[in-house]
Amino acid sequence: RTPLCSVSGNADTLLHNGGCLDEATKQQIYKDIYDDSEWLIRMVENLLSVTRINQEGKVELIKIPVVLEELIDSVLRKTKKRYPNCKIELELPDEFITIPMDPMLIEQVILNLIQNAIQYAKGMTKISLQVVRKDNQVIFKIIDDGCGMDSSLTEEIPIDGKKHGMGIGLTVCNSIVEAHGGRMYVEDRKSGGCEVQFTLKLEEEQDEQ
Repeated sequence: RTPLCSVSGNADTLLHNGGCLDEATKQQIYKDIYDDSEWLIRMVENLLSVTRINQEGKVELIKIPVVLEELIDSVLRKTKKRYPNCKIELELPDEFITIPMDPMLIEQVILNLIQNAIQYAKGMTKISLQVVRKDNQVIFKIIDDGCGMDSSLTEEIPIDGKKHGMGIGLTVCNSIVEAHGGRMYVEDRKSGGCEVQFTLKLEEEQDEQ
């Protein structure tokens, strides 16, 4: 929805106010429309892959080694663009880590989980994104201090698309993570709020070093 709104808004600006804009501004708007359109095309293709996961139970991912800090930097930039007033507390490992993944899909997982917290965690005052390495895997944690989730949802990912308005998003995220060989967990925190975490495996060569 976000890239579509951006494309529509920029096109509307050119259509109704194009004569008032200088050439540099027009070129930037053209570039924004192009970039958002390309991003949307890739996202639709990736979501079609997720549909194949649900229908056939498997999907062929094109994994590449992705530097953790570059992945998180891209997530934070997109989050800031969508939610400029949202501040995210960040905790990353000190070591250099690369993870084999489809970066577009995993980036979408993190963005969806952050968006869920922003939109549905009533009473939230802070949200944090934590990444820790444990043995041969990396654990991503999205934590908020909001209202938490119903206790019946703390063991399983909601899949019916009805509870808290998050079922569809979490189901898509879960499918992506499982396609990468990882797991996803959702739980209420004793101190208040909700924690969603998922795991990704590291490269074997990195594990041995």
